[in-house]
Amino acid sequence: MNERQDRDNTNIFIKQEGKINKNCALARNGFKPYERCNYCELNVKSCTGMHLNLFTFLIGFSVLMFLFLDDIVLIRMNIIFVIAMFFAFGYEVTINTDSLARADFMNQNLNEQLHKHSHNLENEIKNRTKELQNLAVHDTITGLYNRYEFERRLSFALKYSSKAAGQSIMCYVDLDQFKVVNDTSGHAAGDELLKHISLILQKGVGKKDIVARLGGDEFGILFLGSPMEEVLRKANKILRAIKEYRFSYDGKIFVIGASMGMVAIERDCCSLVDIISAADSACYEAKEKGRNCIHVASRDDKKMQEKRGEMQWLAKLAQALEEEKFRLYIQPIKSLQDDSASMQHFEVLIRLEERNGKIISPMAFIPPAERYGMMSRIDKWVIEAVFKEYTRLHEKNNALYRFSINLSGLSLNDEGLSTYIYDMFKRYQVPYQAICFEITETAAVGNLNVALKFINTMQALGCKFSLDDFGSGLSSFSYLQNMPVDYLKIDGAFVNDIDTNEINRAMVKSINEISHVMGMKTICEFVETQEVEVILKEMGIDFAQGYYYARPEPIGNLYLNNTI
Repeated sequence: MNERQDRDNTNIFIKQEGKINKNCALARNGFKPYERCNYCELNVKSCTGMHLNLFTFLIGFSVLMFLFLDDIVLIRMNIIFVIAMFFAFGYEVTINTDSLARADFMNQNLNEQLHKHSHNLENEIKNRTKELQNLAVHDTITGLYNRYEFERRLSFALKYSSKAAGQSIMCYVDLDQFKVVNDTSGHAAGDELLKHISLILQKGVGKKDIVARLGGDEFGILFLGSPMEEVLRKANKILRAIKEYRFSYDGKIFVIGASMGMVAIERDCCSLVDIISAADSACYEAKEKGRNCIHVASRDDKKMQEKRGEMQWLAKLAQALEEEKFRLYIQPIKSLQDDSASMQHFEVLIRLEERNGKIISPMAFIPPAERYGMMSRIDKWVIEAVFKEYTRLHEKNNALYRFSINLSGLSLNDEGLSTYIYDMFKRYQVPYQAICFEITETAAVGNLNVALKFINTMQALGCKFSLDDFGSGLSSFSYLQNMPVDYLKIDGAFVNDIDTNEINRAMVKSINEISHVMGMKTICEFVETQEVEVILKEMGIDFAQGYYYARPEPIGNLYLNNTI
């Protein structure tokens, strides 16, 4: 190692590797006698090291001159020069020493400030980290645990619960009338209500029990080590407190309620998702009972099993939309009074194709889709798919088609539906009169004002409308005069046995006569025999639909046959 140091010292004046100071003529030519030359930015005139080297050289040269001077005057002048150089050298050393001392003092102050700021920054980081950790597990509005932390603790209870520690129970709480508060007084009022409800929940549970806000107006309670009887007593007490509570905001008073679903937790009994889903389903059953109720889930609960089945359908339907697994089927609507009709009329139906190729009936997936708010997405998919098919069919066959598309009540409440349909018409250049929208009597009556607005908007463009399942509702005739539809589809329950049931025959006849008086054409569903068709023709029914003419077939068959 010493040999290496000696070798480095002997090479001190040769060109060094590293940064080159472009301000220094010496450094640019490889002359870097000091270690600091590798990162110095000064020029030669400002370099203290070069100054001292210059003084040393001049003093040494002056002393050497004594060996060659004989003239006394020159000797004296040389002595004066040497003394001057020593004074200048001493002054330079004094100045540089003072500068170093001043720099050292400033460095000490900077180090103290840096240490102080470093300490403050460390404390700030600790405080912010603590705040972030707190935010990561707590709800920002109520201060309760959030869903993430609740699920973490629930997972722990699932994994380590034991009989010795006592039974643990999860409770799912869903507020009633929360949407009314939000819609009436705004989100600030809703947030304030959540804070008050969280206080009621915290007050009603034990010290070791866990309360969390799961999202929206939903809360979760994890009762740890408590028997079901005690938990029910606490839960009923909480329900009473919420029911008796009166929320006042901006001069308005609101009555609030809640529904609770409970499920017992057993070690490794099921997954976290299963527990939460069971508690959610139990809460839904509590709402079905009339709200402000508690429902305890059990393994043999048929309604709970149906609910879980519907929840599984949600994932399937979302996947089907993503992967384009829905299929369009059509069934012809035949004219009974005009055999020369040039336009072919079909009702569009939907099916779901599973991965194994099995076709699923809509009766299996439409109910859960309606219950959990997915029908609007499905209806929009159907609308665009029908428009695409119409464009392709028209280009291939140049035939006239009219497709009847079913719309759910949920879609009628979608304020953006009219705009969406209008955009589809513009995109695919489908004639307005080629599309007929079918809405059920129940959906139309339940959303009368919204339905009328939608019907008027679409009819103004040229679309047709059909009122489906007429006769199945309780107020059919009283609302009929307010519905400006083009077709009235008489419920198949009155039609399929019309050849043997005189009451149903009279009902169909009266509906047909009233419809014609109001300028509507009638369509009878569930026509399955020639005898029924003959009776309908004699009555003056305009159109018929059913297995007698054709079963539903894939819309793609129109490419082959041009008709069904």
